[in-house]
Amino acid sequence: MGAAGVAVAGMLVVGVMVVMFVRVVVAMSHYMGIILFLNAKIFRHIMQKTAPTIEDSLRAVGGYISAELDAIDRGVFDFGRHPFSFLGKAARARFTLLVADALGVDRARAEKAAAAAELTHTASLLHDDCLDEARYRRGLPTLYDQLGVNSAILVGDLLIAMAFDWAGRAAPDLPESLVQAVRRMTEGALIEENSKGKPLTAAQAEKIVAFKTGALFRWCALAACRLAGRPELLASCAKLGEEAGVAFQLVDDVLDFEGDAEACGKETLKDVLEGKFTLPLILALADPKAGPKAEKLLAAIKAGPAADLAPALELADLVRKGGFSGAARKAAADKLRGLSPAIDAFPDKAGAAALKDFLLALGERRA
Repeated sequence: MGAAGVAVAGMLVVGVMVVMFVRVVVAMSHYMGIILFLNAKIFRHIMQKTAPTIEDSLRAVGGYISAELDAIDRGVFDFGRHPFSFLGKAARARFTLLVADALGVDRARAEKAAAAAELTHTASLLHDDCLDEARYRRGLPTLYDQLGVNSAILVGDLLIAMAFDWAGRAAPDLPESLVQAVRRMTEGALIEENSKGKPLTAAQAEKIVAFKTGALFRWCALAACRLAGRPELLASCAKLGEEAGVAFQLVDDVLDFEGDAEACGKETLKDVLEGKFTLPLILALADPKAGPKAEKLLAAIKAGPAADLAPALELADLVRKGGFSGAARKAAADKLRGLSPAIDAFPDKAGAAALKDFLLALGERRA
Protein backbone atom coordinates (compact mmCIF):
# COMPACT_ATOMS: atom_id res chain seq x y z
CA MET A 1 0.00 0.00 0.00
CA GLY A 2 1.41 3.37 -0.98
CA ALA A 3 1.75 6.40 1.27
CA ALA A 4 -1.47 7.84 -0.09
CA GLY A 5 -3.34 4.63 0.75
CA VAL A 6 -1.98 4.61 4.27
CA ALA A 7 -3.09 8.21 4.78
CA VAL A 8 -6.59 7.48 3.53
CA ALA A 9 -6.85 4.41 5.75
CA GLY A 10 -5.68 6.43 8.72
CA MET A 11 -8.28 9.09 8.06
CA LEU A 12 -10.99 6.44 7.84
CA VAL A 13 -9.96 4.93 11.17
CA VAL A 14 -9.95 8.38 12.81
CA GLY A 15 -13.38 9.14 11.30
CA VAL A 16 -14.82 5.89 12.62
CA MET A 17 -13.39 6.60 16.07
CA VAL A 18 -14.87 10.11 16.07
CA VAL A 19 -18.30 8.77 15.09
CA MET A 20 -18.13 6.11 17.80
CA PHE A 21 -17.05 8.71 20.35
CA VAL A 22 -19.94 11.00 19.43
CA ARG A 23 -22.39 8.12 19.69
CA VAL A 24 -21.05 7.22 23.14
CA VAL A 25 -21.34 10.85 24.30
CA VAL A 26 -24.90 11.12 22.96
CA ALA A 27 -25.86 7.83 24.60
CA MET A 28 -24.32 8.88 27.89
CA SER A 29 -26.08 12.25 27.71
CA HIS A 30 -29.37 10.50 27.02
CA TYR A 31 -29.00 8.14 29.99
CA MET A 32 -27.69 10.88 32.25
CA GLY A 33 -30.74 12.93 31.27
CA ILE A 34 -32.98 10.03 32.23
CA ILE A 35 -31.12 9.60 35.51
CA LEU A 36 -31.34 13.32 36.29
CA PHE A 37 -35.04 13.36 35.36
CA LEU A 38 -35.73 10.35 37.60
CA ASN A 39 -33.69 11.86 40.41
CA ALA A 40 -35.70 15.09 40.12
CA LYS A 41 -38.95 13.14 40.25
CA ILE A 42 -37.74 11.15 43.26
CA PHE A 43 -36.61 14.38 44.95
CA ARG A 44 -39.98 16.04 44.37
CA HIS A 45 -41.75 12.92 45.65
CA ILE A 46 -39.62 12.86 48.79
CA MET A 47 -40.22 16.56 49.41
CA GLN A 48 -43.96 16.14 48.96
CA LYS A 49 -43.91 13.28 51.46
CA THR A 50 -41.71 14.98 54.05
CA ALA A 51 -42.78 18.64 53.84
CA PRO A 52 -45.99 19.33 55.78
CA THR A 53 -48.88 20.11 53.47
CA ILE A 54 -51.39 22.85 54.13
CA GLU A 55 -53.91 20.20 55.14
CA ASP A 56 -51.40 18.73 57.62
CA SER A 57 -50.93 22.18 59.12
CA LEU A 58 -54.68 22.82 59.30
CA ARG A 59 -55.06 19.55 61.20
CA ALA A 60 -52.29 20.73 63.52
CA VAL A 61 -54.11 24.04 64.05
CA GLY A 62 -57.32 22.16 64.80
CA GLY A 63 -55.39 19.97 67.23
CA TYR A 64 -53.95 23.01 69.02
CA ILE A 65 -57.40 24.52 69.44
CA SER A 66 -59.00 21.23 70.55
CA ALA A 67 -56.29 20.65 73.14
CA GLU A 68 -56.72 24.20 74.41
CA LEU A 69 -60.46 23.74 74.78
CA ASP A 70 -60.11 20.30 76.39
CA ALA A 71 -57.84 21.83 79.03
CA ILE A 72 -60.55 24.27 80.16
CA ASP A 73 -61.96 23.38 83.57
CA ARG A 74 -65.41 21.81 83.08
CA GLY A 75 -66.68 24.11 85.81
CA VAL A 76 -65.81 27.05 83.56
CA PHE A 77 -67.27 25.60 80.37
CA ASP A 78 -67.76 22.09 79.05
CA PHE A 79 -67.04 22.24 75.33
CA GLY A 80 -67.73 18.50 75.03
CA ARG A 81 -71.37 18.95 76.03
CA HIS A 82 -72.00 21.84 73.66
CA PRO A 83 -70.64 20.95 70.21
CA PHE A 84 -69.56 23.78 67.99
CA SER A 85 -67.34 23.80 64.91
CA PHE A 86 -64.30 25.86 65.84
CA LEU A 87 -62.58 25.70 62.46
CA GLY A 88 -65.30 25.90 59.79
CA LYS A 89 -63.84 26.68 56.37
CA ALA A 90 -60.60 27.78 58.10
CA ALA A 91 -60.18 30.49 55.45
CA ARG A 92 -58.15 32.73 57.75
CA ALA A 93 -55.88 29.94 58.96
CA ARG A 94 -55.34 28.74 55.39
CA PHE A 95 -54.65 32.28 54.21
CA THR A 96 -52.11 32.78 57.02
CA LEU A 97 -50.30 29.55 56.15
CA LEU A 98 -50.23 30.28 52.43
CA VAL A 99 -48.91 33.83 52.85
CA ALA A 100 -46.30 32.46 55.26
CA ASP A 101 -45.26 29.81 52.72
CA ALA A 102 -44.93 32.44 50.00
CA LEU A 103 -42.68 34.45 52.33
CA GLY A 104 -40.58 31.47 53.40
CA VAL A 105 -41.76 31.30 57.02
CA ASP A 106 -41.20 28.22 59.17
CA ARG A 107 -44.50 26.32 59.13
CA ALA A 108 -44.56 25.60 62.89
CA ARG A 109 -44.52 29.32 63.73
CA ALA A 110 -47.10 30.06 61.04
CA GLU A 111 -49.43 27.43 62.53
CA LYS A 112 -49.48 29.29 65.85
CA ALA A 113 -50.44 32.53 64.11
CA ALA A 114 -53.10 30.63 62.16
CA ALA A 115 -54.55 29.28 65.42
CA ALA A 116 -54.73 32.83 66.78
CA ALA A 117 -56.57 33.97 63.65
CA GLU A 118 -59.17 31.19 63.83
CA LEU A 119 -59.77 31.69 67.55
CA THR A 120 -60.30 35.41 66.95
CA HIS A 121 -62.68 34.75 64.07
CA THR A 122 -64.70 32.19 66.02
CA ALA A 123 -64.99 34.57 68.97
CA SER A 124 -66.34 37.24 66.63
CA LEU A 125 -68.89 34.76 65.27
CA LEU A 126 -70.13 33.93 68.78
CA HIS A 127 -70.70 37.63 69.40
CA ASP A 128 -72.27 38.11 65.94
CA ASP A 129 -74.71 35.28 66.62
CA CYS A 130 -75.91 37.11 69.72
CA LEU A 131 -76.36 40.37 67.81
CA ASP A 132 -78.16 38.61 64.95
CA GLU A 133 -80.06 36.12 67.14
CA ALA A 134 -78.71 33.42 64.80
CA ARG A 135 -79.84 29.87 65.46
CA TYR A 136 -77.66 27.97 63.02
CA ARG A 137 -74.02 28.14 61.93
CA ARG A 138 -71.53 25.71 60.37
CA GLY A 139 -74.22 23.03 60.32
CA LEU A 140 -74.84 23.14 64.08
CA PRO A 141 -77.03 25.11 66.49
CA THR A 142 -75.21 28.23 67.68
CA LEU A 143 -74.11 28.56 71.29
CA TYR A 144 -76.54 31.47 71.46
CA ASP A 145 -79.33 29.04 70.52
CA GLN A 146 -78.10 26.34 72.91
CA LEU A 147 -77.28 28.42 75.98
CA GLY A 148 -78.40 31.98 75.45
CA VAL A 149 -76.67 35.31 75.05
CA ASN A 150 -74.70 35.36 78.33
CA SER A 151 -72.78 32.12 77.79
CA ALA A 152 -72.19 32.80 74.10
CA ILE A 153 -70.66 36.23 74.81
CA LEU A 154 -68.50 34.93 77.66
CA VAL A 155 -67.19 31.97 75.61
CA GLY A 156 -66.36 34.45 72.86
CA ASP A 157 -64.38 36.51 75.37
CA LEU A 158 -62.56 33.36 76.49
CA LEU A 159 -61.58 32.53 72.91
CA ILE A 160 -60.26 36.06 72.34
CA ALA A 161 -57.98 35.64 75.37
CA MET A 162 -56.75 32.33 73.92
CA ALA A 163 -56.15 34.03 70.58
CA PHE A 164 -53.86 36.64 72.14
CA ASP A 165 -51.95 33.85 73.88
CA TRP A 166 -51.43 31.93 70.63
CA ALA A 167 -50.35 35.08 68.82
CA GLY A 168 -47.67 35.56 71.48
CA ARG A 169 -46.49 31.98 71.01
CA ALA A 170 -45.87 32.76 67.35
CA ALA A 171 -43.94 35.99 68.06
CA PRO A 172 -43.84 38.40 71.04
CA ASP A 173 -44.99 41.43 69.03
CA LEU A 174 -48.05 39.80 67.44
CA PRO A 175 -50.58 40.15 70.32
CA GLU A 176 -50.37 43.95 70.22
CA SER A 177 -51.14 44.06 66.50
CA LEU A 178 -53.97 41.55 67.03
CA VAL A 179 -55.48 43.88 69.64
CA GLN A 180 -55.54 46.61 66.99
CA ALA A 181 -57.20 44.23 64.50
CA VAL A 182 -59.90 43.28 67.03
CA ARG A 183 -60.52 46.94 67.76
CA ARG A 184 -60.99 47.60 64.06
CA MET A 185 -63.33 44.62 63.72
CA THR A 186 -65.43 45.93 66.62
CA GLU A 187 -65.54 49.43 65.14
CA GLY A 188 -66.80 47.94 61.88
CA ALA A 189 -69.51 46.00 63.71
CA LEU A 190 -70.60 49.17 65.50
CA ILE A 191 -70.75 51.16 62.25
CA GLU A 192 -72.83 48.37 60.73
CA GLU A 193 -75.15 48.30 63.76
CA ASN A 194 -75.62 52.06 63.55
CA SER A 195 -76.37 51.80 59.83
CA LYS A 196 -79.11 49.16 59.97
CA GLY A 197 -82.12 50.16 57.96
CA LYS A 198 -80.27 53.09 56.39
CA PRO A 199 -79.35 53.05 52.69
CA LEU A 200 -75.59 53.03 52.10
CA THR A 201 -73.36 53.82 49.17
CA ALA A 202 -71.01 51.18 47.83
CA ALA A 203 -68.08 53.05 49.39
CA GLN A 204 -69.75 53.14 52.82
CA ALA A 205 -70.54 49.43 52.64
CA GLU A 206 -66.94 48.64 51.67
CA LYS A 207 -65.64 50.57 54.67
CA ILE A 208 -67.73 48.39 56.97
CA VAL A 209 -66.46 45.24 55.25
CA ALA A 210 -62.84 46.46 55.38
CA PHE A 211 -63.17 46.93 59.14
CA LYS A 212 -65.28 43.89 60.05
CA THR A 213 -63.63 41.29 57.81
CA GLY A 214 -60.62 42.88 56.16
CA ALA A 215 -58.96 43.74 59.48
CA LEU A 216 -58.37 40.12 60.52
CA PHE A 217 -57.20 39.02 57.07
CA ARG A 218 -54.88 42.04 57.14
CA TRP A 219 -53.48 40.88 60.48
CA CYS A 220 -52.94 37.37 59.07
CA ALA A 221 -50.82 38.70 56.21
CA LEU A 222 -48.92 41.13 58.42
CA ALA A 223 -48.25 38.39 60.99
CA ALA A 224 -46.75 36.20 58.26
CA CYS A 225 -44.66 39.14 57.05
CA ARG A 226 -43.35 39.85 60.54
CA LEU A 227 -42.53 36.17 61.07
CA ALA A 228 -40.61 36.26 57.78
CA GLY A 229 -38.63 39.31 58.89
CA ARG A 230 -39.47 41.18 55.69
CA PRO A 231 -40.29 44.77 56.76
CA GLU A 232 -39.99 45.99 53.16
CA LEU A 233 -43.11 43.91 52.32
CA LEU A 234 -45.32 45.11 55.19
CA ALA A 235 -47.24 47.63 53.09
CA SER A 236 -47.98 45.17 50.28
CA CYS A 237 -48.96 42.48 52.82
CA ALA A 238 -51.31 44.90 54.57
CA LYS A 239 -53.04 45.64 51.26
CA LEU A 240 -53.08 41.97 50.30
CA GLY A 241 -54.77 40.98 53.56
CA GLU A 242 -57.36 43.75 53.60
CA GLU A 243 -58.32 43.33 49.94
CA ALA A 244 -58.53 39.54 50.30
CA GLY A 245 -60.77 39.98 53.34
CA VAL A 246 -63.03 42.46 51.56
CA ALA A 247 -63.34 40.14 48.56
CA PHE A 248 -64.11 37.19 50.85
CA GLN A 249 -66.91 39.17 52.51
CA LEU A 250 -68.31 40.39 49.19
CA VAL A 251 -68.74 36.76 48.13
CA ASP A 252 -70.36 36.01 51.51
CA ASP A 253 -72.80 38.87 50.83
CA VAL A 254 -73.57 37.37 47.43
CA LEU A 255 -74.24 33.98 49.03
CA ASP A 256 -76.81 35.58 51.32
CA PHE A 257 -78.87 36.02 48.14
CA GLU A 258 -77.66 33.06 46.06
CA GLY A 259 -76.60 30.43 48.56
CA ASP A 260 -78.28 27.37 49.95
CA ALA A 261 -78.52 27.41 53.75
CA GLU A 262 -77.42 23.79 54.09
CA ALA A 263 -74.42 24.25 51.77
CA CYS A 264 -73.40 27.54 53.40
CA GLY A 265 -73.79 26.18 56.91
CA LYS A 266 -75.78 29.21 58.06
CA GLU A 267 -79.09 30.93 57.46
CA THR A 268 -79.44 32.86 54.21
CA LEU A 269 -81.34 36.14 53.60
CA LYS A 270 -80.25 37.22 57.10
CA ASP A 271 -78.75 40.51 55.88
CA VAL A 272 -81.91 41.58 54.06
CA LEU A 273 -84.17 40.60 56.95
CA GLU A 274 -81.99 42.54 59.40
CA GLY A 275 -81.94 45.70 57.29
CA LYS A 276 -78.30 45.45 56.21
CA PHE A 277 -77.35 47.03 52.90
CA THR A 278 -74.68 44.93 51.21
CA LEU A 279 -73.23 45.46 47.73
CA PRO A 280 -75.66 43.23 45.75
CA LEU A 281 -78.64 45.10 47.23
CA ILE A 282 -76.95 48.51 46.85
CA LEU A 283 -76.39 47.81 43.14
CA ALA A 284 -80.01 46.75 42.70
CA LEU A 285 -81.31 49.89 44.42
CA ALA A 286 -79.09 52.09 42.24
CA ASP A 287 -80.43 50.54 39.03
CA PRO A 288 -83.09 52.75 37.31
CA LYS A 289 -85.24 49.78 36.38
CA ALA A 290 -84.84 47.46 39.37
CA GLY A 291 -84.46 50.14 42.05
CA PRO A 292 -88.13 51.12 42.55
CA LYS A 293 -89.23 47.50 42.84
CA ALA A 294 -86.40 46.74 45.27
CA GLU A 295 -87.47 49.67 47.44
CA LYS A 296 -91.08 48.43 47.54
CA LEU A 297 -89.93 44.95 48.55
CA LEU A 298 -87.71 46.38 51.29
CA ALA A 299 -90.68 48.36 52.62
CA ALA A 300 -92.78 45.19 52.61
CA ILE A 301 -90.08 43.29 54.52
CA LYS A 302 -89.91 46.04 57.13
CA ALA A 303 -93.69 46.35 57.52
CA GLY A 304 -94.63 42.69 57.35
CA PRO A 305 -94.45 39.96 60.01
CA ALA A 306 -91.04 38.32 60.52
CA ALA A 307 -92.44 34.93 59.52
CA ASP A 308 -93.43 36.22 56.05
CA LEU A 309 -90.40 35.52 53.87
CA ALA A 310 -92.18 36.12 50.56
CA PRO A 311 -90.91 39.71 50.01
CA ALA A 312 -87.35 38.69 50.95
CA LEU A 313 -87.43 35.75 48.56
CA GLU A 314 -88.77 37.97 45.79
CA LEU A 315 -86.06 40.53 46.46
CA ALA A 316 -83.38 37.81 46.35
CA ASP A 317 -84.81 36.65 43.02
CA LEU A 318 -84.64 40.22 41.68
CA VAL A 319 -81.02 40.60 42.83
CA ARG A 320 -80.02 37.31 41.21
CA LYS A 321 -81.89 37.64 37.92
CA GLY A 322 -80.99 41.30 37.55
CA GLY A 323 -77.30 40.37 37.61
CA PHE A 324 -76.54 42.38 40.74
CA SER A 325 -75.20 39.46 42.74
CA GLY A 326 -73.10 38.57 39.71
CA ALA A 327 -71.77 42.13 39.54
CA ALA A 328 -70.80 41.98 43.23
CA ARG A 329 -69.05 38.66 42.65
CA LYS A 330 -67.15 40.23 39.74
CA ALA A 331 -66.09 43.12 41.98
CA ALA A 332 -64.64 40.55 44.40
CA ALA A 333 -62.86 38.69 41.60
CA ASP A 334 -61.39 41.94 40.25
CA LYS A 335 -59.98 42.76 43.69
CA LEU A 336 -58.38 39.33 43.97
CA ARG A 337 -56.86 39.49 40.48
CA GLY A 338 -55.42 42.90 41.32
CA LEU A 339 -53.33 41.30 44.08
CA SER A 340 -51.24 39.18 41.71
CA PRO A 341 -48.40 41.71 41.15
CA ALA A 342 -47.80 42.02 44.91
CA ILE A 343 -47.82 38.24 45.34
CA ASP A 344 -45.39 37.82 42.43
CA ALA A 345 -42.82 39.79 44.44
CA PHE A 346 -42.84 37.20 47.24
CA PRO A 347 -39.64 35.12 47.48
CA ASP A 348 -41.08 31.59 47.36
CA LYS A 349 -42.55 31.24 43.87
CA ALA A 350 -44.27 27.91 44.49
CA GLY A 351 -45.86 29.33 47.62
CA ALA A 352 -46.90 32.46 45.73
CA ALA A 353 -48.58 30.33 43.05
CA ALA A 354 -50.48 28.33 45.70
CA LEU A 355 -51.60 31.58 47.34
CA LYS A 356 -52.94 32.91 44.03
CA ASP A 357 -54.82 29.64 43.42
CA PHE A 358 -56.41 29.94 46.86
CA LEU A 359 -57.51 33.52 46.25
CA LEU A 360 -59.00 32.53 42.90
CA ALA A 361 -60.99 29.79 44.65
CA LEU A 362 -62.19 32.31 47.25
CA GLY A 363 -63.74 34.43 44.51
CA GLU A 364 -65.46 31.45 42.93
CA ARG A 365 -66.80 29.71 46.03
CA ARG A 366 -70.49 28.79 46.23
CA ALA A 367 -70.68 28.02 49.94
